[in-house]
Amino acid sequence: MNENLPLGIYVHYPFCMRKCPYCDFVSYSKSQCGIADEDYLFALLNEFKIKEPFVKGRTFRSIYFGGGTPSLFKPSCIGTLLETLSSYIDTGTEISMEANPGTVTKKLLKEYHDAGINRLSLGVQSFTYRALKALGRIHDSKSSFSACESAQSIFDNFNIDLMHGLPGQSINEALYDLQCALDFSCTHLSWYELTIEEDTAFGTNPPALPDEDLLIATENEGFSFLNSNDYQRYEISAFHHGKPCQHNTNYWSFGDYLGLGAAAHSKLKIGSVTYRQSNYEDVPQYLKDVYLLKESGDVRLQVVADSDLPFEFMLNRLRLLKETGIEEFSKTTGLDFNKVKPQLLKAQQLGLLYLNDTGYGLTEHGKWHLNEILKMFLDS
Repeated sequence: MNENLPLGIYVHYPFCMRKCPYCDFVSYSKSQCGIADEDYLFALLNEFKIKEPFVKGRTFRSIYFGGGTPSLFKPSCIGTLLETLSSYIDTGTEISMEANPGTVTKKLLKEYHDAGINRLSLGVQSFTYRALKALGRIHDSKSSFSACESAQSIFDNFNIDLMHGLPGQSINEALYDLQCALDFSCTHLSWYELTIEEDTAFGTNPPALPDEDLLIATENEGFSFLNSNDYQRYEISAFHHGKPCQHNTNYWSFGDYLGLGAAAHSKLKIGSVTYRQSNYEDVPQYLKDVYLLKESGDVRLQVVADSDLPFEFMLNRLRLLKETGIEEFSKTTGLDFNKVKPQLLKAQQLGLLYLNDTGYGLTEHGKWHLNEILKMFLDS
């Protein structure tokens, strides 16, 4: 086991009140599934027991409850799971949970905090009624403000999740959302463009979105506004006012992580070999599979081919704007740096990257053309 890479854990809670029309994450209506939180928790606990050998001797850098809508998961269930993980948690472990403003109260957020959550990520998306309605969110602008006010009073570390490039949205409306978020002194901000994914309701019936010139102008104005307010852009669509999200930085740095729950993925480097593992997306099938895995003890790790590692590493690491050290590729993949140096030199010649003796990173031009760089690493 390679213990030099940071280790995180991702817990997927796949249930929502209802599916948002732009969402392509694995999620299902909780009322229609008929699966109790206690039953889902039992599966999570058993899955961790199966995978615990991969954790021995290590500490979780971060634990992240994503979804779906984890703020529908009973605080008592989250507390029980964290108690089971406690041997691998220390005072520096970041424990995050996503929350929908339409599902939380101040009392409930306090219960999550008491259960062990020390970082909250609020899926606000917008502070305006019209934008929220266009996005098909279950909450309104009043709930956006109320949830942020409660989070500010309970959590020292919390993120506000916002979208821009929304149907009919002007630059001033996008900047208004940013100003509202900053008024709550959030320690972290996710601000990203609404994209239309094929297998979604918006993919079938797409709304009219702002044109490319307006999108670029909105991003430039937003980046300038956040920079002037001391929010540091450390990832393509993430900003911090304090410290970056440890879950984000470990994931994008190609660190190790365990995935628990339906549709969750794991990535582990054992010795010099990188492995991946994925769970079934269908919840009843996942619950049945955990039982079978418990009987067999086989977690079905899949080797990531050496030919795939350059692309996978760059796909993740280049999202972080901090310079990538020359040694990082070899440390995290086990491959020689010369495997990717020709592509980096080509990207440098095109003005997309800079490359020096200590590391490499995106140029301002490259930040807008990341996909062009990534194509160079396919089938390396």
